[in-house]
Amino acid sequence: MLNQDYQEIEYIVVDGGSKDGSVGIIGKYEKQMAYWVSEADTGQANAINKGFRKATGEIFAWLNSDDMLAPSAAKIAAYYLMKYPEVGVVYGDRLHIDAQGNVIGINQCPSYDQGMFKRNFTLPQETVFFRKELFEEVGGLDESLHFAMDFELWCKTSKVTHMRHIPMFMGYFREHEDAKSVAVHRAGKDDSTRFLEEHAKVYHRHFGKSLPSPAKMKWYRLIRRITLLLEQGSDGYRREVAFIRSLISE
Repeated sequence: MLNQDYQEIEYIVVDGGSKDGSVGIIGKYEKQMAYWVSEADTGQANAINKGFRKATGEIFAWLNSDDMLAPSAAKIAAYYLMKYPEVGVVYGDRLHIDAQGNVIGINQCPSYDQGMFKRNFTLPQETVFFRKELFEEVGGLDESLHFAMDFELWCKTSKVTHMRHIPMFMGYFREHEDAKSVAVHRAGKDDSTRFLEEHAKVYHRHFGKSLPSPAKMKWYRLIRRITLLLEQGSDGYRREVAFIRSLISE
């Protein structure tokens, strides 16, 4: 975060009272922070809401402890949100990294369309930036959720604003054995069952039906991949990527 080339950033750190040395690290950067706290909370959503209540900026984003922003991500997001006032949420593409920071995969998205959440696709969370007024309008994160709170937020916000995909890698999603987002997908684990049940509950809340079947998801992923390839081959896509690169180099 501190290496971002966008100057108008308010840094807020909310730690859940961890005993792993986090407080000592936070203390080293205290002078660069607007606010920080280390205390018990009722879960990740509660901690994020708590941090945003302290925020005074017009644009919000959160970064989990395992993940990173790509260089110039904040600058790019701020530019798009200022240029397109009708857009309330912007997001980019994701690089997957391991515990040592090595790139082990990529996640590139086609342009946003209103049916993507109904097809059970989500946004790469660490790349997402959104307007403060929008977050407050939809009531923030649902603190009763512990795994699907970001998907639920995207579903809520998509009903009241436009979203826009930025064709650039804007975040690094870290995968390792202890990461919650990895652990919950391990078959046979209690957290995996809780995640799937919670996600299914959120999906039903917004779309009134069960999650798409594995066969249907395979078809959806194929269509999404074809759509992305067609977009990447267009002159408009290449021009936008070239413009973003020029914006970074300024």
